[in-house]
Amino acid sequence: MKVIYIGGDVSKGYVDVAFLNQSMTFLQEAGRFDDTAIGQSQLRDRILKLKEKHDPVQFVVGLEASGGLERNWLKFFREMKTLCDIKVFLLNPLAVRKFFERNLRRNKTDRISARNIAEYLFSGGRRKDFEYEPQIQGARTLYGCIDAAIGRRVQMQTQLQSLLPTVQPELVQYCREGIPDWILNLLTIYPTAAQLAKARAKSVCKINSITASRAARLIQAAKQSVASQIDESSAETVSFLTSEIKQQNQKIADLQKSLTKSLKDDPAIKIIDSIKGLGVWTATVLRLEYGNIERFYSAEAAVAYSGLDPRIDQSGDELHNCGISRAGRIRIRAALYMPTLAAIRFNPIIREFYKRLIAAGKPKKVAIVACMRKLIHIVYACWITGRPFNPNHQQQHAKKAEKQKTSMQPLANIIASVTAPVSRKEAKRRKAAAMPQKGISPLMRGLSAASNNNSK
Repeated sequence: MKVIYIGGDVSKGYVDVAFLNQSMTFLQEAGRFDDTAIGQSQLRDRILKLKEKHDPVQFVVGLEASGGLERNWLKFFREMKTLCDIKVFLLNPLAVRKFFERNLRRNKTDRISARNIAEYLFSGGRRKDFEYEPQIQGARTLYGCIDAAIGRRVQMQTQLQSLLPTVQPELVQYCREGIPDWILNLLTIYPTAAQLAKARAKSVCKINSITASRAARLIQAAKQSVASQIDESSAETVSFLTSEIKQQNQKIADLQKSLTKSLKDDPAIKIIDSIKGLGVWTATVLRLEYGNIERFYSAEAAVAYSGLDPRIDQSGDELHNCGISRAGRIRIRAALYMPTLAAIRFNPIIREFYKRLIAAGKPKKVAIVACMRKLIHIVYACWITGRPFNPNHQQQHAKKAEKQKTSMQPLANIIASVTAPVSRKEAKRRKAAAMPQKGISPLMRGLSAASNNNSK
């Protein structure tokens, strides 16, 4: 079957299209089509003419992500599937640009960009380029709206926390891990220390989570406060910020509930939600952030996408661990932090893993990050196999590996040669890779040795 590659460079209100055949020859220049019913009809006719001329033929379409401008055209090409054999891919603009920088191409126009995309598709592209998923595009739009709302809320919370030491410094001790709801309710009614000092304990007790003893302490502290801003303008500022934060909290909660409800039947979310420690919202975030999990060739690739992969600086015998790369999706890292803390308490696999790291002398934060990486490995394994979380899987796998180990050739017979003129450190690494032993890091043992050791 013949294949024709269609590259589309999307701009506001139109798209430039180029056709490329299997012989690396550009067919008739398709030109520019407006993002209207007439423009889409003209492009449809052009594609159908090519189908009639080259039948049987498969069309492979690539569009760069353009901040949402590409969505109408993605919908157009998806609907073309009823008329011809067509595959639609949403491409990473950075990947396409880097791909063609190797050819030292400097000119850039919409027409040239369309041709470049077609050639990129012809070359095979990347595994991480994925087919368009229309069923979650609306959910992704709402998810982006929620994320923007959370960003605005964080901005207001930061502003309020920076103001708090000058209007009610005695309340700062309660806001070191965030601003609790009872503080917001208290500041809405008594925005400054001067106003709280005049309050009655009986009135303060009506606020949720404030007992009589706490109310008395708060009022007494307010009477002795050293607050420098007790004027009316400062009070208006605090009241505005607290009311806005409360409204944002409610709106974000409602939107999150609506989003999770719209994706309640998604099989991937059901599988991720089966992992102890990860709730429905975290499962929804991972589903929308990762998209089609099959575009990641391994669990480590999924970890790298989140920016939790270790960054190593190695030259000769020198080896430095620089922590995680932080080069991936920050939303995944943010969404996984609190669920990881819950998984350390309630998920037996993560709990035992965390205890081993702490017993080995790892700092708590390092152990938590390692648990986040472990959770992504579990998510990937469950998602890619389509099976819900099984806490006994690791034990079952260990028993199976133990049986296979008995039939393996002893590692002592395959010790690596160290006759090469390498340094003492490198010779030690080669010996360790052939014969793993406790007390040597997995990196020194080598990949195969590390996997053998973990199966014990």
